[in-house]
Formats: sequence, C-alpha cells, structure tokens
Amino acid sequence: MRAAIELTPDPQLMESIRAVGYTFPTALADIIDNSISADAGRIQIVAPPSGEPFVAILDDGLGMSAETATHAMRLAGTSPDAKRGEKDLGRFGLGLKTASLSQCRSLTVASKKQGESVVAYEWDLDFLVETQSWSLLELSPEEIEDLPCVGLLNEQETGTLVLWRKLDRLLPDTNRSELDLADELTNAKEHLGLVFHRFISGETGRSLGISINGRNVVGADPMLEANTATMHGPIQPLSIDGETVLVRAFTLPQRNKLSEQEVLTAQMGGSFRDSQGFYVYREKRLVIWGTWFRIVPKQELGKLARVRVDIPNSLDHLWALDIKKAQAMPPPLVRDQLKRIADRIIAPSTRVFTYRGRRLGQTAVVRIWNHIDERGEFRYELNRRHPMVSSLMNTLHDLPQARFLLEELLSTAERGFPVNDVYSRLGQDQKFAEPRANDEEMLVTAKNLASAAHRLGVQQDQFVETYILSEPFSSANMAEELLRSAYDATD
Repeated sequence: MRAAIELTPDPQLMESIRAVGYTFPTALADIIDNSISADAGRIQIVAPPSGEPFVAILDDGLGMSAETATHAMRLAGTSPDAKRGEKDLGRFGLGLKTASLSQCRSLTVASKKQGESVVAYEWDLDFLVETQSWSLLELSPEEIEDLPCVGLLNEQETGTLVLWRKLDRLLPDTNRSELDLADELTNAKEHLGLVFHRFISGETGRSLGISINGRNVVGADPMLEANTATMHGPIQPLSIDGETVLVRAFTLPQRNKLSEQEVLTAQMGGSFRDSQGFYVYREKRLVIWGTWFRIVPKQELGKLARVRVDIPNSLDHLWALDIKKAQAMPPPLVRDQLKRIADRIIAPSTRVFTYRGRRLGQTAVVRIWNHIDERGEFRYELNRRHPMVSSLMNTLHDLPQARFLLEELLSTAERGFPVNDVYSRLGQDQKFAEPRANDEEMLVTAKNLASAAHRLGVQQDQFVETYILSEPFSSANMAEELLRSAYDATD
C-alpha cells in the first residue's frame, strides 16, 4: 500500500508567488475587490511621500473576526470552484497574498468586526527565511497600536486595514523613492478610476468612494455614456450554461466632438485605435479591455467602437480568468456569437468617419472632392463639375491661357494631396480643425458667386438650384434663403 507523506511547503514558496506579474495599480485593484466584497462604501489608500515608506488600504466594510482573518491569510483559502455571491469579486483565494507580496515583503492585515476588538496578522518574508518556518504572525495589542493608520481603523465601527511595508519591489531605489511613489500613485489613480468606474458612479446601487492620500479617484467611463453624441446599441443577451451574458455596443463621437478630458478617457493612455474592442466586466468590475479577441482585426475606421460585455462570476470557469483578474478569454459559445455580430458592431464607427452632413431630403450633394476607385486602389480628384469650378471655367472662356493654368493648378493640387500626412496625424488622434465658414463668410461667398452668375445671365431660380446641393451650401442652415438674398443683392 502506498504511503502518504505530508509535505509542508518550503517558505521559499512565498518568494515564488511574488512573480505572478502584478503591477502596483493591478495589485491595489485586487485588494479593493476584497473591500467591495465586504460591502465597503469608502476605501482610503494612504502612501506618505516621506518617512518610512508604506502603503495602507483601509475600508469601512464588515470587518473580520480572528478566525475569518486567519483564514483570509491562508493561501488559496477559498476554492475557485466554490459558489460566490454576486458581490464577491474574488476568484482563487490568492489575491490578497499574491497582490500584496508582489509589492512588499511584509503584509499585515488588521480588521475590526462589529462589537469586537481589532485583530491583526502578518506575513513577513524575512521572518520566514530567518526561521525557515511556514509561520503566520499574530500581532499583540501593543503591536497593533503601533501600526500605521490603525488609528483611522479604530475610529470606525467596522473595517479592514491592509498594510504593505518593506516595499522592495515597489520602491527598489531608495534614492528616488518619493518621485517613484508619486508616479505610481498617479498611474494607480487612473487605473482604479477605469476599473471601478461603474462602482464609483453608483451604477451598482451603492456609490463607492476611493481616495488616494485624501484625493478622490474619479470614475472614467470608456464608453463615454454621458456624452449625448455617443451612439448606444441595444442590449443583446447571450445564454451560456444557463447564465446570461449581456453585450452592448457603443460608438464614440468623433474626436472633434469630445472634450480634452473625454479624449484622455477614451484613449486610456494609448490611442483610439488601440482602445477599440471588447470591454469585459465581471460583476461590473472591468477585467479586460481594448481587444477583439482576434475575432476581427483592429482597424482605423473601427477605432470608435467599444463593446461592453457583462459576465457573472458564475461563469469564471468558462472565461479562463487569471489570478490577477487582468485577463479573460471568451468561451467558444460566446466567441462564436460575438463573431457573428462583429461586423454590425464596427459598422456604426465606420459611418461616423465616412458620413458628411447634408440637407435633409436631398440625396445628390455635389461635393468638391470626388472619390475614385480603380481596380482596388483609390484616389481623390477635384470635381470639375462643381458649380464653383464650372463658373470659373465659364468666366475664363475667352482666356484659354488662364483656363490652362487653372486646370494645371487643379491637377497639381490632386497630385499633392497629403494622404500619408493626414493618415499619420489621424492615426495619432490629432484633432482636425475643420474649416467652417461662419454665416457672414458664407454670405460673402454666395454674393461673389451670384455676381458671376448674374453677369453670365443665370436667373435666380437656376442659381439657387445649382448651388443649394453643392458644398459648402449643402450643409448650411437656411441655404436657400442665403442664396436668394445674395442674388438679390446683385440687382
């Protein structure tokens, strides 16, 4: 009969789990997940810029008893297959330990349950190495009172304080620690505002407040739902394993219609093109964003497309959610359904880029530029039939040399069309300052055209009919009245 040999993990295991791949912002997000699961309404992150460096995360959640806190400090204390409540953002029972120890060598958790005293436990990697024992430290009341920020916990009826000290991974260079910590906190503020924006906005039914060194984290909605120009698609439910996944597409407005803050939110530290794709939320917590999961390629005309995918935590096993809750792949059933609707998802973004305003009820706008397709290639040429060009040609009827120079000018402008420069600038999300004539300038242009038409014997009705469907008048308000008043001014 085979013998069973119990092997206690070597303390070096704690060193190994530090390499899971957390960044400072993703590590903080994992701790906040626990606070949200504990019904916290306020989370304070404290990281002093000077003195002995530490990071404290304090919430006003339900708190833990000594038994529960000890269990929370156990590696994989909860099975990933265990059924979780809707508010539970945990997954593997590793987040508190792996996230914290990825940034520090000393993790302390102090907690206060209703009507009970504060209890505190600590994993100290240096102690494990020194004693070569797999030992969790229980702090005495005197040691608890000496913990940073424990006074804030004592002021609350309930709550939990997570304390990171010995920040060897977060601040490896002690000579630059203050500057490095300031940069990390700035990045963390943006990351947390994005990941938890639906909690901060109160969409979950209870508003969540997060602050870093006393400054509130502002929610950043990548869908820009508050912008009235954002296009909202219908909510499409997908049934998977008896659970429901909700899919909804959004199309952002063009860059010119966004404020600078909205641009920063939509770009998410990169570009519009990089930020397009699916945004997967697990119980309204953003876990992955800016990817099409290779269902369709990222493209310039699709860079305004965003698709929100809401998944319940009961489908974690299908989505291949990783420990950091920073990666998730859709199961084949969801992937197949998303693939079928992918073209419809991107189509509105394409229309935003290709649409040009025109008068309602008109279908034959005469444009100044013509788009020409030739055997898979395309180019733009100036429209010789545009009324302005035709009028100028007619004016120069008796001046063949001038007509020749005009044609050469038009051809040169076409050959010199800066397509590569335009593509490069739009690809960098630079704002295009579209020249738009005001009413006074439009009237001056109309009067000049009317004067030329009058000299050529063109009647008013013909003049209006010619130009009302031509750019720039085709998109002008009260274009007919404008053209008629300009013609009347020439009498």
